[in-house]
Amino acid sequence: MWKLLRRALLSVSAAVVSTACAGDAGPVVPHAGNDARLSRDLSSSSSSENPNSAAGDAKGFVHGWFGGQAVMLRYTRLYFCAQPPQSAVSTGCEVGAGPTSAPRSGLFPTLYVLAPLGFSPDPSTVHCPEGIVCVNHPPSLDLSRVGGPDSVFAPAHSHIVVDQQAGWHQTVTIPVTSLDAWNAIAAAKSLTKVRELQAAGRVGADVPTNLYFFFEVQGTNRDD
Repeated sequence: MWKLLRRALLSVSAAVVSTACAGDAGPVVPHAGNDARLSRDLSSSSSSENPNSAAGDAKGFVHGWFGGQAVMLRYTRLYFCAQPPQSAVSTGCEVGAGPTSAPRSGLFPTLYVLAPLGFSPDPSTVHCPEGIVCVNHPPSLDLSRVGGPDSVFAPAHSHIVVDQQAGWHQTVTIPVTSLDAWNAIAAAKSLTKVRELQAAGRVGADVPTNLYFFFEVQGTNRDD
């Protein structure tokens, strides 16, 4: 299953890179291969003890969806993943278990990450293609808790936000297992459609992670 998934995501990656300047396609600041600037060393006191310092962190944009609109997410700080939960990757980022440590106290808005499984979506609907590390994203994730490998490099995904609050966002992953469901979400560009498809059994349940991102939402005129 995972070999099939990897082949499908690789084909998405190649297509997205070739069309990254068209329409709503691809990340605005992609990085192919390993990039030390995007991998937070959790043994470093400046990373684990002071995640709210943006010194040296990249600044850039990634596409997202919000309330039926295509928006831009402006990332200004590196991701935050703290252990436990135990992770097999150096980034410390785990899918399938929620966080026990956060970059700050209080409540967080949620970033919903849509992961295509076993099919190749239209490249223009994939915000971060497989094999391309979007700005301030972790280069590797541990998917062993959800039946995947214990180390996956830059899996393909897209983003949905439901709050205009700037700052840290807690990440939830949603597996999408059919092209029809993916296309319906891409057309609606909203969490409402995701919930409708989940209720119909056409999209997987929310999967917790220990991953936080820091960004602001730009390109929307919504007031709610």
